[in-house]
Amino acid sequence: MTRGLEMRWDAMVRFTHWGVALGFLLNRLHVTKPGSDWHQVIGLAVASLVILRIIWGFTLAKGPARLSAMIPTPTSLKYHFHELKNRSEPTHLHHNPLGAIGIWLFWILLPLVALTGWAQDTDFIDLYPVDDWHYWLVNTVTVLVCIHILAVIAMSVWLRKDLVRAMLPGKK
Repeated sequence: MTRGLEMRWDAMVRFTHWGVALGFLLNRLHVTKPGSDWHQVIGLAVASLVILRIIWGFTLAKGPARLSAMIPTPTSLKYHFHELKNRSEPTHLHHNPLGAIGIWLFWILLPLVALTGWAQDTDFIDLYPVDDWHYWLVNTVTVLVCIHILAVIAMSVWLRKDLVRAMLPGKK
């Protein structure tokens, strides 16, 4: 059972998580003017942070921060749905399989958002509707962000644990 167990994500995971969140929000909420130099720099920084997190997860990360710990399988999904149905407490200290799917979607979509943003200043704009792709990708990520926040709140209530605290600086 996880009730007595607590975990704190490592500093690199927290740094990349909050950096990506801040960068995405700054650009999504139009704190930066779309297409401006700042908008582009922040978009590139977000993509770079995602790539840094993936490299970290493949190399130096330990335990639940390793990418291998976040590979959802049909068996893990089936078991997780069983946990949800029976309201039993998870026995793991990392993302559940649905959360892992969400994380992988973020890691795929955010660099694509940056790529389609960058491509708007290239000749690709004449060949492909990259501006439309960028728009749809940003909106898809926005929906994922909302689902992520709601899931963290729901799982925090269900588990009676402050899951946000695991992403904040400090000690266990």
